Amino acid sequence: MAEAGKPVVIDQETSSTKTAHEKKSSYIKDSASRIKTIAQTYGLDALLQSDAPEKSAIERALLRERRHKEQRQKNLEQILKLAHLSCKDETAGDPDQDWLYRFFEMAQDIHNSSMQRLWAQVLKREVTNPGSTSMKALKVLQDMTPKEAQILQRASALACSYGGDSSKKLLVGLRANNGIFSFGKRHTTSNLNIGNFKLPYSSLLVLIELGLLHATELESGEIEVESPLPLSYQGQNLSLQVMSKGVTLMYYRFSPTGNELCKLLGNKPNMQYYDQLVALLSQKFTVHTDATGSIHHTV
Repeated sequence: MAEAGKPVVIDQETSSTKTAHEKKSSYIKDSASRIKTIAQTYGLDALLQSDAPEKSAIERALLRERRHKEQRQKNLEQILKLAHLSCKDETAGDPDQDWLYRFFEMAQDIHNSSMQRLWAQVLKREVTNPGSTSMKALKVLQDMTPKEAQILQRASALACSYGGDSSKKLLVGLRANNGIFSFGKRHTTSNLNIGNFKLPYSSLLVLIELGLLHATELESGEIEVESPLPLSYQGQNLSLQVMSKGVTLMYYRFSPTGNELCKLLGNKPNMQYYDQLVALLSQKFTVHTDATGSIHHTV
């Protein structure tokens, strides 16, 4: 599964083989030239030429359809190659045939190299754990842009789970009861600004719009003093012993589909966030780190 292997890294490079000169020149073209280039690339420039087209409209359509099918075939072949390369010696199952059909129908139109790596991970995970990726998750992936996938990747790198609930959460703060003898506010709130880690509120709105994150900031129940609270962050297991009563955690919760996609991305911890998370928790908890955890930098 993705959690145990190399994490998928999403970027927005769609033409990494271009030279620096080609990249620079692509920015200084006027809009008409850009439209013409697009038309030529997709075989739709017949009426933009000075001479009358040699081929008929139906011939041009058939040629364009052939090129489109060729590109779809290349996309699928590349995804299958990446999935095969990512395999080690995991035990394999037999994916549902209807699932595979839908997967190929959607994946054939994925052109971006980073997104192809993600789709390859989807296929590998389904082979090693049939039924792990829902049709709904595939549909969200199909409609997701590389920029949106980057936002999900940043959020996934900050996600943790705690207690007996394995669902992913974005922990953003804690609230403590000041006690009956304190003057002023009944509660003290300490926040962790996830905007410092390239995840501003606008990015949360993107994930909410995609249906990957629940819209409301939630608050846990009061943490029990009697027993330690287990917390897992990107493969690192922590044990939290609350120092006093009246402490709660504040968080955003990933949806079931968001959880599925986070698992596909694998563990890729943000160490600066982890340090600040531990510092925040240490205000109200005694934090014990599991030495057998797997927090490490991964590229």
